[in-house]
Amino acid sequence: MDILYEFGGYAPILLILLSWYLLWEHSNLFFYYNVGLIMNAILNIILKGFIQEPRPIFDKRKITLMSKHTKEFFFQNGIPFDIYGMPSGHAQMAFFTSTFIYLSTKHTNFLYLYLLISLLICYQRVKYEFHSISQVIVGAIVGSSFGYLVYKLAREKIKGKIREKPDDDGPI
Repeated sequence: MDILYEFGGYAPILLILLSWYLLWEHSNLFFYYNVGLIMNAILNIILKGFIQEPRPIFDKRKITLMSKHTKEFFFQNGIPFDIYGMPSGHAQMAFFTSTFIYLSTKHTNFLYLYLLISLLICYQRVKYEFHSISQVIVGAIVGSSFGYLVYKLAREKIKGKIREKPDDDGPI
C-alpha cells in the first residue's frame, strides 16, 4: 500500500478532528457541525440506496450475483464497503466539513488546507477505483450544499431574539 491509499482512507478522520479543535470554543457551531455530520452520513446512505450506482471496481456480473445473494457489502482488508458508490461518502463528508468550517471561521487559510485535503481524498477515491469521477463530483456537490444548509440553520438558531440587556443598577 502506498501513502496516498492510506491517506485517502484516514484523511476524513483528520478533517473531523481538526474541525472539532477549531469549533471547540463555539459550542453552538460545534453542536450543529456534529449533528450535520451524522445527518450527512445518513443522507449519503439514503442516496446510495436510492440511486444504486455500483462502484467502478465491480463489473455487472458481480453486481448481479451479489444482489441475488442479498450481499450489499464486500470486505476489503477487513473493512466493509457498500457495493454502491453514488455519491462518494468520503467526498461528501470532506466537502461538507470544508464548507461548514470555512463559513464558520471565514479564514481562507483553513479553506485552502481543507480543500487540498478534500481534493486529495477525491483523487484517491478515483485512482483506486472506489468511485468514478461522477460519483466523487456528486458527493462534493451534495456535501458542500448540505454543509451550507447546516451552517445557515446554525446561524439562524444562534442568532435568536435580539433584545436589550436590562441595566445592572436599574429597577427590575
